This record gives sequence, structure tokens and C-alpha cells, in this order.
Amino acid sequence: MKKKLFISIILASTTFGVVQAQQNDQRLNKAITNVADFQKAVKSAPNFHDLLIRRKKAVEQFRTIPTDHLQPVTLKAFAVAEQRAGTRHVIIREHQYLNDSGYNNGGFDLGIGTPDHVIAAIAGDLIDSYVTQAALRGIAIDSLAINVKQTKPSIKDWGIDYTIFIDSPASDETLEQLRVLAEQNSPLYQFSIRAHHVNTTVEYSKSAENLEIPPTYQPGLREFIEWETKKGEAHKALREQGIKLDRSKFGGYAYDYPYSRANEFTPFKTDSYLDPDGPTAFINPSSGVVVLQVRHHRVLQDHPAFLGGNDLGPTGVESHIGLLGSCFTHVAEGTAARHRIPLDTLKVSLTATLDPRAGRQGFENTPLYPTDINMRVIISSPREEAAIRQLVEDTEKGCPIYNLVVNAQKITGRFKRVTAKIK
Repeated sequence: MKKKLFISIILASTTFGVVQAQQNDQRLNKAITNVADFQKAVKSAPNFHDLLIRRKKAVEQFRTIPTDHLQPVTLKAFAVAEQRAGTRHVIIREHQYLNDSGYNNGGFDLGIGTPDHVIAAIAGDLIDSYVTQAALRGIAIDSLAINVKQTKPSIKDWGIDYTIFIDSPASDETLEQLRVLAEQNSPLYQFSIRAHHVNTTVEYSKSAENLEIPPTYQPGLREFIEWETKKGEAHKALREQGIKLDRSKFGGYAYDYPYSRANEFTPFKTDSYLDPDGPTAFINPSSGVVVLQVRHHRVLQDHPAFLGGNDLGPTGVESHIGLLGSCFTHVAEGTAARHRIPLDTLKVSLTATLDPRAGRQGFENTPLYPTDINMRVIISSPREEAAIRQLVEDTEKGCPIYNLVVNAQKITGRFKRVTAKIK
């Protein structure tokens, strides 16, 4: 009898748990599919006012740390070309993301392309600086987002231009002062307007000319490079015959795919001033995280906990260093394909130094942006080492983000008042 009663209690408890879980699922589904419920949930969440309070408190707490307790930090990032897909896998601490080209550039559109990603990262760092400077100066903000674009086709001179969209009761004069302060205190803005040296080293190992592989072997990076070579030569032959490539079709030269859709609850629906096609960034006031968006792809940038963040993503500075490695591997793949150089391994390891004492007494001239950039390129190939070193040199010349880093960039920007629908 007791055993039956115990089993009945267990069954009843399980049934109640299942019902409760189903009800929670229904509530969650209602919250994310019903616009009114979603907006109600947004309005009940922490807003920009709360974010400014949290940010000010975090900065003030950081400033109480004695200067002699702070030391330069080594930033580390790792990028690898992922075998048969050729996508770039970037690892920064425990954070990871993929970079990939759209179909029109021979990729699979599994992530943001590195040129768009890097200017989105700069934009994200800039609006994060807006938040910090507004918090320290008591400037009210209700909404903040940014569009950014590259205005020049040169890989050495990008001509970066941004527009900040801000909803604030502050005067135009105050907001212009805030814009200048944000630029002065944004590590990536200050990094980008200066030229830097990248110390490149090559770690080469020779792989077999003819790989002997077991039956279960999956295609690897060598096969991807071979495919890129054949595809490039086929497209070249068509161009030489005067045949215009149809960019509207799915395939190697299709435009970034046309079935991209904006989520109904992204700022693109609620605040139409953001450009759904170009790199954008906005601040989530509930968490303070910076959201980078390029088309349907999103990547997060965040601060570690001691700087008032939740460490939901790499910092803007870490992202920038990682993107240098990601872009380098991408260009190296294309360069190897054009020169018929088979690759079996392609990895890039990067380090840079960031000094948290920048701006403090005795460290007034210490840069607030990363310095001492080192890039270690790891390649295995059946070709001789001289050919691989030439490949690396050619890649440096053709890598957009490498040239973004080693050449000072001009960045122009402005703010534009908007009225956000959700505050």
C-alpha cells in the first residue's frame, strides 16, 4: 500500500512538473510571438537610466583600485581556417565565433565577413564609450545605436564614417561634447586613427606531397584550397570570354543571400533608422552588452565583471585583435589558391598589450589602446619554406584588416536625434 502511494505521489509530482513546464513554455512562446507582451516585457526590464547608474558605479569602483595593483595585460586571440569549409574560427578566452564570406565571395555565409565585422567592432566600442562618458557626466540617454560604413575602396584608406542615433533630453551642444569625449576615450577609435607595427613570425612545417588517407577521411583544408583554385580559374575563363556572371543566382557569385529576414523584434523593426544591410551596433540596456549586427548575423561585445559587464563576449579591443587573425587566414586561403599552394594547416596566434593604468597619474601618456602586436602564422604545406614565407608576405599586402592596422585611418562621424519607440 505504501509502495503504491509513493508511486502515485511520484507520478502526480511528475505530471505537475510536466504541466508546469508546458505552461512556462506557453508563456515564453506568448512573450516572444505577441508584440504587446514583448513590449511589456521590454518596458519592465532595466532601461538606459539603470545602465548609466550601473556603469558609473563600475567605473568609480575600478578607479578605487590602487595603481600599483594594476599591471599591463596580454591580450590573446587565435584564428584557424576550418578545414573543408575554409571558415575562420576565432577563439578569445572562452569566447568563440565564426567569420565567413557571403556566397558572392565564395563563402557559406556562416558568419560576418571580417571587413564588416571589424568596423562594427569599432562602432560598438565607440557607443560603449558614449555610455561611459554619459554616465560619468550625468547626461541622460534613452536610446543609443550606430550605423557605420566604409566609404573608400582602398584597403589602406578605409574612410570609416558613422552616424550615432541618440534619444536624449540633453542639448545639441552637450551631445556634441559627448561625441568628442566618446571618441577621445574609445580605445578602438584611438587605435584606428594611428598606424601600428605588426611583428609577424612564421612557423612552418612540411607536410607530405601526396597524402595517404584512410577511407573514413573527411575533406580538409587542402581540398578547400583546391576547390577555390578551380572555381577562381573557371570564373576567370568566363570573364575572358566576355560572359557576365549572374550575381543573382545561388552559388559562388550570388549576392549575400536574398532570403535574409529581420527578426520582428530587432531594432530594425522598432527603430527604422538603423540600416539592416550595413554594419550596425546597439546597446542592450538590460545587460549593457553591445550587440553588433550585420544582416542576419549578430555578435556580442561585453566587459568583464570588474568593469561592470557580464563577460558575455570579448571586449571590443579583443575582437579587433582576433579579427586581424581571422582576416589574415581568409586572405591567405585566397592567395594560396591563386598561386596553387596546397595548405594542410593554417592558424594565426596573436598577442597584444593593453595597460589599464592609462590616464592615471604617472601614466598620462600611456596609450589606452593595444600596443606590441605580435602575429604568429602557423602553416603546414608540401611546398618549400621560401614559397610559404612569400605567401605570408603577399597576404600582408592584400589583407584589408592588416592594412587597416598598419595605416592610420580617418574616421568621421556625427550624431542624429531620434525618438525610440521602446525606452
